[in-house]
Amino acid sequence: MLEKYASLYARNSDFVGWLSIDALDISLPVVKGENNSKYLKTDFDGKKNKYGSLFVNASNNIDQLDMNTTIFGHNMKDSKMLGNLVYYRTVKGYQKAPVIEFNTIYADYKWKIFAVMLTNGEASGDRNYLFNYMFTNLSSETALEEYLGEVKQRSLYYPEVDIALTDKLLTISTCTYDFDDARLVILARMVRPGESTSVSGTVYGNENPRYPQAYYDKQNLNNPYFYANRWLPS
Repeated sequence: MLEKYASLYARNSDFVGWLSIDALDISLPVVKGENNSKYLKTDFDGKKNKYGSLFVNASNNIDQLDMNTTIFGHNMKDSKMLGNLVYYRTVKGYQKAPVIEFNTIYADYKWKIFAVMLTNGEASGDRNYLFNYMFTNLSSETALEEYLGEVKQRSLYYPEVDIALTDKLLTISTCTYDFDDARLVILARMVRPGESTSVSGTVYGNENPRYPQAYYDKQNLNNPYFYANRWLPS
């Protein structure tokens, strides 16, 4: 364990890391409970609190990171917790903070954002389909390519960040209020050993992102992806 995190681990043995996005004033401890409900309304010290805590998917392994690690946290209207992730809904906001830091208790890591999407948190929001961005691992290059194709449909814009099967991914999921049980999801990949943390300033917008059915219903729009593939991790 990194010495700088020893005192926090002593306070709470569920402590697994720290998320920092300095440009968005986000700097918070991350925990991992035995399930994904424990810390929804429980703070770092175990007290009941509407803000809850940032927590890693209970299925994830922190000792040796899975291919995809997911962090959950509330989007509060006073901008606390993950409220400032709303900036990532625009290219300008992305350019303000294209690289984030998520350190585990064992090592420090930086991550380059490669996609931002708006999706549903319950299957009822998309005709009994839930796009599973919370998977822990994929079995093959083909499975990764299929997943990235699905992400490309949904991403609000396209930073120039490549992804390989050997990369570690970080997914940050928070609630948003576009429709019932909506989620704003930030996708990033770990900066590789020896790779620069700088990113290209070129970002391409997506003129027609794929949203869940609940979005189109609320906007009274036809869903151009009504017959699109329903991807499942493999």
